[in-house]
Amino acid sequence: MVLIHEKIVALLEQRHLKKRDLARALGISPQTATDICKGRSAITLPHLRSLVAYFELRADFWLDESRELPDPEDRASGSGSKMGSLARSGLLQVDDIERLLLRLRTFLAEHRSAFLAKNPDLTADEKRVLGLADPTHGVVGMIQGS
Repeated sequence: MVLIHEKIVALLEQRHLKKRDLARALGISPQTATDICKGRSAITLPHLRSLVAYFELRADFWLDESRELPDPEDRASGSGSKMGSLARSGLLQVDDIERLLLRLRTFLAEHRSAFLAKNPDLTADEKRVLGLADPTHGVVGMIQGS
């Protein structure tokens, strides 16, 4: 019988990841990540959701006691890649992403020229999300108009 913590350890090794990467993805302390990897701390349902997103593997894989490593069909479908990227970044652990994004947009609006000069390769979508697409609209316009 293969336990979830054994699967986690095997995947971390296979993907050359560290326990601190796992801690960041699950929104837990590094010590708790170590405890999970050693089977001393339980996997909660929110942890399982984060594992699905972080490793881009379906929940069925995590619950299957017969295999330590995934098969190709265990890959999460749909927007798994984006969800995995979000999980790895730690953004899935932020309680209020909109509040964080508003703070970032406000800061970037105040430092717009310098930021755009250092990041000339931003896509139109990235500029839009960051509130930098058009200085007469959104947060940028509100700050400049005040």
